[in-house]
Amino acid sequence: MSRKKSASPITLFAFQDAITSVCGVVVLVTLMLALALTQRVVTEAESSTVAKSKVDEVRAMVEKLTADLAELNAQVEEAANVETAGIGLSVSEVKTQLANAKRRLEASREESRALDRRLEELEREQQSFSELEKQIDEIRRKIDEKLREAQETQAETISQDSAVYAFSDSVREKPWYVEVAGNKLVAHGSGGESETFTFSTAFEFAKWASTRPSGSEYFVLIVRPSGAKNYGFAVAELENEGYRYGVDLIGETRELLFLPSQGKERP
Repeated sequence: MSRKKSASPITLFAFQDAITSVCGVVVLVTLMLALALTQRVVTEAESSTVAKSKVDEVRAMVEKLTADLAELNAQVEEAANVETAGIGLSVSEVKTQLANAKRRLEASREESRALDRRLEELEREQQSFSELEKQIDEIRRKIDEKLREAQETQAETISQDSAVYAFSDSVREKPWYVEVAGNKLVAHGSGGESETFTFSTAFEFAKWASTRPSGSEYFVLIVRPSGAKNYGFAVAELENEGYRYGVDLIGETRELLFLPSQGKERP
């Protein structure tokens, strides 16, 4: 296991020493100059006010330089302390950020592995869906075959002696197929069994027919030989009420077949 390299702190002691040395040299030179000037002033012109003022200026300069040197040393120490503290804080923050980055990286890898597993599951489900679609297509094909067989069988069961009547939604007028026999009248509508009405007399049929809208409905009377009397009474009532009607004559025992509505109603 590799050892982590410890970060060496940055110090300003060398810079502080250099500044101190320079300031010391400057102070020493200044003191030497001040001493030389002082001796010269004392020996040559003690009474000269100009020389005295220069000495005072030099002394003030020396004091000022000394004060500046002390202030500079204090600033250097403060800067060194601040820099050292700042470096320590930065290293701590970097370590924290590095740990957070490692955690995020591990979480991203785990999420990537989870996505890979989900992708594999989706691929398996897609294969299952493809197989299911094939099965559905096969079932549909078999249903179509059964429907064709049923239609063929239905067509075969309709004999030549059967009378077939079909309803259509492609016309505005709605027909009522009325089977007229000797003992009953049966009105067949396009709604199948829900619109089949049986009447024992022609009077009951005429009373019911009078409630139907004459502008959108008409009657087709399918008359059997035994229903001649009822037919005459029904026709008379329909003509009196102004209903449209048609007549079809069939045998007494001939079977009637009514096909359901097909197509769409016209706008």
